[in-house]
Amino acid sequence: MSFDVSGSAYDRFMGRYAQELAPPFADFAGVREGHVLDVGCGTGVLAEELARRVGEKNVAAVDPSPMVDACRARVPDADVRTGAAEALPWPDGTFDAALAQLVLHFLDDPRAGLVEMGRVARPGGVVAASSWNFPQMPLLRNFWQVARDLTPSPPGERQLFETLEEFEALGRDAGLEEVEAAPIDVSTRYESFAELWGSFELGVGPAGQYFGSLPAETRDAFRDEYYRRLGEPEGAFDLPAQAWALRGRVPT
Repeated sequence: MSFDVSGSAYDRFMGRYAQELAPPFADFAGVREGHVLDVGCGTGVLAEELARRVGEKNVAAVDPSPMVDACRARVPDADVRTGAAEALPWPDGTFDAALAQLVLHFLDDPRAGLVEMGRVARPGGVVAASSWNFPQMPLLRNFWQVARDLTPSPPGERQLFETLEEFEALGRDAGLEEVEAAPIDVSTRYESFAELWGSFELGVGPAGQYFGSLPAETRDAFRDEYYRRLGEPEGAFDLPAQAWALRGRVPT
């Protein structure tokens, strides 16, 4: 995904789904107290949810993109830093839990990211991560189906693994113990198709960038076919999405 966009643009496109995912993901990770890290915080959707549970001063967050400024504004008393998931700027054993929401599929080496999260979590602490199951996300699944029909060799979203079991194995490969994985289903509401389609025109992520690269004469046909594949919704409607989540513990 391109993060060279405003935080508000991200929130209108994918952030609205992240907002729905944050509470059940934090529940899945078992966050109720302690010192907690949000890795790849983006605009701070998860950091804000964690702050509701443990207090802003017990939350740290990190992201390499300019969106980290939006996170600082969202949770001003948290320890928010600029940095990469593969090289976290904290000492070993700093946190009771380290979470990464919708981050792993952006990393060149997801296992290395989980290993680094395990480094900064204390022995016995929790490491948890989630990633979209893109085939179960109509917003993007339909978009790339249209792209493949209308244009040659379009890019697409990166699916880390084919099965939930493979995703779970990533946690064990990273050295975590008591690893579990589960799907988390969410949905978001659009007041109209125009609201949904406008989010693609913001230029966020591979889909937004790809659409922006199309010739003007192709864009209307693309939009019309996407509308048809979505079921030609009228008025307000909901779109579901599914994330895969894994959690494990740092060996003691």
